[in-house]
Amino acid sequence: MSVMWMARPKIVKETKRRVPEVEPPTDTRVRPHEWLSDDEMTTFEARLRSRVPFEVYISSSAEKKIRDHAEEHSAERLEVLGFLLGEIGKWKGKTYTVVRDAATTALRSSPSNVRFAPEAYPRLFHQLDDSGFDYIIVGWYHSHPGHTCFMSRTDVETQRASFREPFHVAFVIDPINREAKTFRLAGEGYEETTFAIYASSARKPDRSQRTRKLKVKPVVAH
Repeated sequence: MSVMWMARPKIVKETKRRVPEVEPPTDTRVRPHEWLSDDEMTTFEARLRSRVPFEVYISSSAEKKIRDHAEEHSAERLEVLGFLLGEIGKWKGKTYTVVRDAATTALRSSPSNVRFAPEAYPRLFHQLDDSGFDYIIVGWYHSHPGHTCFMSRTDVETQRASFREPFHVAFVIDPINREAKTFRLAGEGYEETTFAIYASSARKPDRSQRTRKLKVKPVVAH
């Protein structure tokens, strides 16, 4: 299982902006993740019929980038790690998270823990700067190769230390068992959220949302 620790990012500048009222990706643009179980597919279809927004929308391009990253190292059963970039919105009283892209860099990884290589941080920050849109960090992703998808105690500590806002999401993927789930904090623990994959578009994000400039400290494994 994943055993990692991420020091909480140091906020060096913060601008608070309103969460825009904007319709999430429409039914014609969303689809289930191809690795959903039968029960998860039933939940997905029920959510779609209800017209209630999913808690998380992940662009097809971001999902492919994350899945490719996890599968690239699955033969060695090495974990992978990265940031989720996107935006948040609200629709009919429901707040949702949109993951538009993912960013990572060189890792120091094993079958049970992972961290960013400290010397590779300049490359990671360059990716963030070159993302091409006014992003916020909406969460993180990591893999559990062969261990199924859940949040370990240390994963929850990571979430609580670095991604504790209600819109922050953890995307966990197991490329061996072909599972993918999204989670967020709930009380002293965590809960699984609904998510959908959406077809990417050229729509620019609303700049009225909240944007932070962060100085991220290294991730170190325990």
